[in-house]
Amino acid sequence: MDTAYFADRDLAAPSTFEDLADSDYAPLLVAIDPSTSSTGLAWMLATVGHFGTGAGSGFASYWKTLVEGGTRIDAGWSDAYYTDFTAGGGQGSYPVVVSYSSSPAYTLTDDGSATTTAALPATAFRQVEYAGVLTGAANPEGGRAFVEWMLSRAVQEDIPGQMYMYPVDAEASLPPELESFGPLAPDPVTVSPQDITAHREEWLSAWSGAVGA
Repeated sequence: MDTAYFADRDLAAPSTFEDLADSDYAPLLVAIDPSTSSTGLAWMLATVGHFGTGAGSGFASYWKTLVEGGTRIDAGWSDAYYTDFTAGGGQGSYPVVVSYSSSPAYTLTDDGSATTTAALPATAFRQVEYAGVLTGAANPEGGRAFVEWMLSRAVQEDIPGQMYMYPVDAEASLPPELESFGPLAPDPVTVSPQDITAHREEWLSAWSGAVGA
Protein backbone atom coordinates (compact mmCIF):
# COMPACT_ATOMS: atom_id res chain seq x y z
CA MET A 1 0.00 0.00 0.00
CA ASP A 2 1.26 3.45 -0.97
CA THR A 3 1.09 5.30 2.35
CA ALA A 4 1.68 8.73 0.82
CA TYR A 5 -1.38 8.35 -1.42
CA PHE A 6 -3.66 8.09 1.59
CA ALA A 7 -1.85 10.69 3.67
CA ASP A 8 -1.93 13.25 0.87
CA ARG A 9 -5.68 12.82 0.50
CA ASP A 10 -6.43 12.61 4.23
CA LEU A 11 -8.01 9.24 3.53
CA ALA A 12 -7.90 6.50 6.14
CA ALA A 13 -5.81 3.57 4.95
CA PRO A 14 -7.52 0.19 4.54
CA SER A 15 -6.44 -2.67 6.78
CA THR A 16 -8.89 -5.54 6.30
CA PHE A 17 -10.46 -7.59 3.51
CA GLU A 18 -13.74 -5.85 4.23
CA ASP A 19 -12.14 -2.42 3.88
CA LEU A 20 -10.81 -3.32 0.44
CA ALA A 21 -14.30 -4.23 -0.80
CA ASP A 22 -15.73 -0.89 0.31
CA SER A 23 -16.70 1.44 -2.52
CA ASP A 24 -13.99 3.90 -1.43
CA TYR A 25 -11.21 1.32 -1.75
CA ALA A 26 -12.17 -1.31 -4.32
CA PRO A 27 -11.24 1.02 -7.24
CA LEU A 28 -7.80 1.54 -5.66
CA LEU A 29 -6.78 -2.14 -5.59
CA VAL A 30 -4.87 -4.07 -8.22
CA ALA A 31 -5.07 -7.82 -7.60
CA ILE A 32 -3.53 -10.73 -9.50
CA ASP A 33 -5.05 -13.63 -11.43
CA PRO A 34 -4.66 -16.78 -9.25
CA SER A 35 -4.63 -19.02 -12.31
CA THR A 36 -1.48 -17.40 -13.70
CA SER A 37 0.42 -16.28 -10.59
CA SER A 38 1.46 -17.99 -7.36
CA THR A 39 1.17 -14.65 -5.58
CA GLY A 40 -2.33 -14.25 -6.94
CA LEU A 41 -3.19 -17.78 -5.88
CA ALA A 42 -1.90 -17.14 -2.36
CA TRP A 43 -4.16 -14.11 -1.98
CA MET A 44 -7.16 -15.94 -3.41
CA LEU A 45 -6.52 -18.66 -0.80
CA ALA A 46 -6.40 -15.94 1.84
CA THR A 47 -9.92 -14.92 0.82
CA VAL A 48 -10.99 -18.59 0.93
CA GLY A 49 -9.62 -18.90 4.45
CA HIS A 50 -11.23 -15.66 5.60
CA PHE A 51 -14.64 -15.82 3.93
CA GLY A 52 -15.11 -19.53 3.37
CA THR A 53 -16.73 -21.07 0.31
CA GLY A 54 -20.43 -20.74 1.04
CA ALA A 55 -22.78 -19.60 -1.69
CA GLY A 56 -23.70 -15.95 -1.43
CA SER A 57 -21.27 -15.08 1.34
CA GLY A 58 -18.01 -16.85 0.50
CA PHE A 59 -14.83 -15.83 -1.24
CA ALA A 60 -16.40 -15.86 -4.73
CA SER A 61 -18.97 -13.30 -3.67
CA TYR A 62 -16.18 -11.20 -2.21
CA TRP A 63 -14.28 -11.21 -5.49
CA LYS A 64 -17.43 -10.31 -7.40
CA THR A 65 -17.85 -7.30 -5.12
CA LEU A 66 -14.23 -6.25 -5.69
CA VAL A 67 -14.47 -6.41 -9.47
CA GLU A 68 -17.86 -4.71 -9.63
CA GLY A 69 -16.38 -1.99 -7.42
CA GLY A 70 -13.50 -1.30 -9.82
CA THR A 71 -10.65 -3.55 -8.69
CA ARG A 72 -8.18 -4.34 -11.46
CA ILE A 73 -6.82 -7.85 -11.99
CA ASP A 74 -3.43 -8.30 -13.65
CA ALA A 75 -1.95 -11.52 -15.01
CA GLY A 76 1.21 -11.40 -12.89
CA TRP A 77 2.94 -9.77 -9.95
CA SER A 78 5.39 -7.75 -12.07
CA ASP A 79 2.62 -6.01 -14.00
CA ALA A 80 0.67 -5.33 -10.84
CA TYR A 81 3.60 -4.04 -8.79
CA TYR A 82 5.88 -2.33 -11.29
CA THR A 83 3.28 -1.00 -13.74
CA ASP A 84 -0.07 -0.44 -12.01
CA PHE A 85 0.93 0.19 -8.40
CA THR A 86 1.49 3.88 -7.65
CA ALA A 87 4.57 3.20 -5.52
CA GLY A 88 6.16 0.47 -7.60
CA GLY A 89 8.40 2.69 -9.68
CA GLY A 90 6.13 3.22 -12.68
CA GLN A 91 3.28 5.60 -13.34
CA GLY A 92 0.53 3.39 -11.96
CA SER A 93 -2.80 4.58 -10.62
CA TYR A 94 -3.60 1.91 -8.01
CA PRO A 95 -2.27 2.64 -4.50
CA VAL A 96 -3.03 -0.83 -3.13
CA VAL A 97 -1.48 -3.94 -4.66
CA VAL A 98 -1.42 -7.65 -3.92
CA SER A 99 2.21 -8.30 -3.02
CA TYR A 100 4.33 -9.57 -0.13
CA SER A 101 4.34 -8.40 3.50
CA SER A 102 8.10 -8.02 3.05
CA SER A 103 7.70 -5.60 0.10
CA PRO A 104 7.97 -2.43 2.26
CA ALA A 105 11.63 -3.35 2.82
CA TYR A 106 12.15 -2.59 -0.89
CA THR A 107 10.55 0.86 -0.95
CA LEU A 108 12.87 2.70 1.41
CA THR A 109 13.42 6.44 1.48
CA ASP A 110 16.73 7.73 0.11
CA ASP A 111 18.34 7.71 3.54
CA GLY A 112 16.96 4.27 4.41
CA SER A 113 15.32 5.51 7.58
CA ALA A 114 11.73 4.77 6.56
CA THR A 115 9.61 3.06 3.93
CA THR A 116 7.04 4.61 1.60
CA THR A 117 4.72 1.59 1.65
CA ALA A 118 2.98 -0.59 4.23
CA ALA A 119 1.66 -4.13 4.33
CA LEU A 120 -1.83 -5.19 5.37
CA PRO A 121 -0.97 -8.14 7.64
CA ALA A 122 -4.61 -8.97 8.37
CA THR A 123 -4.97 -10.03 4.71
CA ALA A 124 -1.77 -12.11 4.54
CA PHE A 125 -1.33 -15.75 3.55
CA ARG A 126 2.02 -17.51 4.02
CA GLN A 127 3.39 -18.26 0.53
CA VAL A 128 6.18 -20.83 0.44
CA GLU A 129 8.35 -21.08 -2.66
CA TYR A 130 10.41 -24.21 -3.12
CA ALA A 131 12.83 -26.15 -5.28
CA GLY A 132 12.99 -29.91 -5.75
CA VAL A 133 14.15 -32.73 -7.98
CA LEU A 134 11.42 -34.29 -10.10
CA THR A 135 10.99 -38.03 -10.44
CA GLY A 136 12.50 -39.08 -13.75
CA ALA A 137 14.78 -36.04 -13.98
CA ALA A 138 17.55 -36.38 -16.56
CA ASN A 139 20.22 -35.32 -14.06
CA PRO A 140 18.99 -36.12 -10.54
CA GLU A 141 22.44 -35.85 -8.96
CA GLY A 142 22.93 -32.41 -10.47
CA GLY A 143 19.48 -31.44 -9.26
CA ARG A 144 20.23 -32.57 -5.72
CA ALA A 145 23.51 -30.67 -5.77
CA PHE A 146 21.64 -27.52 -6.83
CA VAL A 147 19.11 -27.90 -4.02
CA GLU A 148 21.92 -28.44 -1.51
CA TRP A 149 23.59 -25.27 -2.81
CA MET A 150 20.31 -23.39 -2.42
CA LEU A 151 20.20 -24.50 1.20
CA SER A 152 23.75 -23.39 1.94
CA ARG A 153 24.12 -20.58 4.47
CA ALA A 154 25.69 -18.25 1.89
CA VAL A 155 22.74 -18.55 -0.49
CA GLN A 156 20.16 -18.44 2.30
CA GLU A 157 21.63 -15.20 3.59
CA ASP A 158 21.77 -13.71 0.08
CA ILE A 159 18.11 -14.43 -0.78
CA PRO A 160 16.57 -11.81 1.57
CA GLY A 161 18.65 -8.94 0.20
CA GLN A 162 18.14 -9.95 -3.43
CA MET A 163 14.50 -11.08 -3.39
CA TYR A 164 13.06 -9.41 -0.27
CA MET A 165 11.83 -12.78 0.87
CA TYR A 166 12.57 -14.78 4.00
CA PRO A 167 14.97 -17.74 3.75
CA VAL A 168 13.96 -21.25 4.78
CA ASP A 169 16.96 -21.38 7.14
CA ALA A 170 15.71 -19.78 10.34
CA GLU A 171 19.31 -19.27 11.49
CA ALA A 172 20.32 -17.21 8.44
CA SER A 173 21.07 -13.55 9.11
CA LEU A 174 18.61 -11.02 7.71
CA PRO A 175 19.37 -7.57 6.29
CA PRO A 176 18.31 -4.80 8.70
CA GLU A 177 15.79 -3.31 6.25
CA LEU A 178 13.89 -6.60 6.12
CA GLU A 179 13.82 -6.90 9.90
CA SER A 180 12.73 -3.27 10.31
CA PHE A 181 10.28 -2.78 7.46
CA GLY A 182 9.27 -6.21 6.15
CA PRO A 183 8.33 -8.41 9.12
CA LEU A 184 6.35 -11.57 8.62
CA ALA A 185 2.62 -11.27 9.27
CA PRO A 186 2.15 -12.50 12.85
CA ASP A 187 -1.16 -14.28 12.24
CA PRO A 188 -1.61 -15.10 8.54
CA VAL A 189 -4.79 -16.61 7.16
CA THR A 190 -4.45 -20.37 6.74
CA VAL A 191 -5.98 -23.05 4.55
CA SER A 192 -4.83 -26.63 5.02
CA PRO A 193 -2.61 -28.09 2.27
CA GLN A 194 -5.02 -31.01 2.04
CA ASP A 195 -7.96 -28.70 1.30
CA ILE A 196 -5.91 -26.78 -1.26
CA THR A 197 -4.97 -30.01 -3.05
CA ALA A 198 -8.55 -31.26 -3.02
CA HIS A 199 -10.32 -28.04 -4.01
CA ARG A 200 -7.85 -25.77 -5.83
CA GLU A 201 -9.31 -26.31 -9.30
CA GLU A 202 -12.84 -25.98 -7.97
CA TRP A 203 -11.97 -22.72 -6.25
CA LEU A 204 -10.19 -21.37 -9.32
CA SER A 205 -13.29 -22.14 -11.38
CA ALA A 206 -15.48 -20.34 -8.83
CA TRP A 207 -13.10 -17.37 -8.87
CA SER A 208 -13.19 -17.23 -12.68
CA GLY A 209 -16.97 -17.22 -12.67
CA ALA A 210 -17.11 -14.51 -10.03
CA VAL A 211 -14.81 -12.09 -11.84
CA GLY A 212 -15.99 -12.91 -15.35
CA ALA A 213 -12.62 -14.25 -16.48
